[in-house]
Amino acid sequence: MESIRIKQSTTNHILVWVIVLITAGANEITTWNSTMVIAMFLTLFVFISRGKKIDNAFIYFSIVYFLIFSIHVFKFGYVDLREAREYIKIFYAYIFIKLVYKDLLKHYTDIIYKLALISLPLYVLQLIDYQMMKSVIGIIEHHISFLDYREDWYENLFVFTLNDQGMYRNSGFAWEPKGFGTFLTLAFFFQLILNNFKFFEKKNIVYLIAIATTLSTATYSIFLLGVVLFYLYNQPSSTKIFTSIFLVPLIVIAFTQLDFMEKKILYEYETKDKYTKYVTDTTYKGASRSLGRFGSFLVDYKDILKEPLTGYGLFSEERTRYSVMGVKLVHVNGFSDLMAKMGFGGLFFYIIFLFYSFKQIQKRFNFKGYFIIPTSILITSFGSAILLTPLYLALFCYGMIKKENNDT
Repeated sequence: MESIRIKQSTTNHILVWVIVLITAGANEITTWNSTMVIAMFLTLFVFISRGKKIDNAFIYFSIVYFLIFSIHVFKFGYVDLREAREYIKIFYAYIFIKLVYKDLLKHYTDIIYKLALISLPLYVLQLIDYQMMKSVIGIIEHHISFLDYREDWYENLFVFTLNDQGMYRNSGFAWEPKGFGTFLTLAFFFQLILNNFKFFEKKNIVYLIAIATTLSTATYSIFLLGVVLFYLYNQPSSTKIFTSIFLVPLIVIAFTQLDFMEKKILYEYETKDKYTKYVTDTTYKGASRSLGRFGSFLVDYKDILKEPLTGYGLFSEERTRYSVMGVKLVHVNGFSDLMAKMGFGGLFFYIIFLFYSFKQIQKRFNFKGYFIIPTSILITSFGSAILLTPLYLALFCYGMIKKENNDT
């Protein structure tokens, strides 16, 4: 019996590795639809071999999903199979979380710890000789043409990424420094839960160093206003007061003095109209162009006002243009993109279930302030399209698992 448990734990660990890399989407292989489908079928095989059953909550969710899909087909007059693909991703996320349910936090924090450790010496080498590191990290992409991803300004070797747009920042294994930061802050949240809110312990110190190297506005903001708040919320009143006396001035200084904090946020907000003009700009010749956080929100908000109840689903051609003369317009605001895809009703449902999932995690691990984590995730999504990635969909599905299956 003991050997079966060890084998199951090892399998779960591998499953978490796979979903983390697919969620990171940092290279051609992890972004292929076939990769996700293969991962889904392998996970389904494990699911069936363990005798797992689909929860009623997920069955009801699936019925509603395909009902809305039917509404989209009727409304827009054609079938877009991308919505079926999106369901496969959700199904994959559900069976994954059903399998690793009780061990997710443990495996996730361990994997991100290892990836953060790997990133730190590579980041030092990146600062010493960036071009040399590009030749090393891009060794596969440079020799296998169909694996080339995002042209010459970007290189990835699964465990590390080099991005010319962040030459002095640590992207870790993710697609960019900001993306790496989302994995790190989530790991910090989970490690606090697992380790009885010990702030300066081995894994958290590594996370903290890695977070510092991202130089990411979003990551620093979530850490200071989310992770630190979560830590204080679970401390005795005396500790809260004493720690706050030192932390509040530090947070204020960080936001007002670091160029990529307050100034960057204000700059993006003040230039939002410039970003929205990209939807009609035919003079730009690059491969893609970002609409920015606030620009994306404004464009998506105008769309959702036209389809407020059920949104557009994956019928992106019906929304404000996603490309202009072959130039891809990147909607970086994951929150508003979700809103435009699912409508206000779907967005409300997503938020409710995400909060409910963390309420269940709180019951299992016995801590306070569960609402801080999903709130931080939603704020993070304002600058990263993470909400519909497999890992975060798994967190969304966490609350669908029946209580009697919690410890299986």
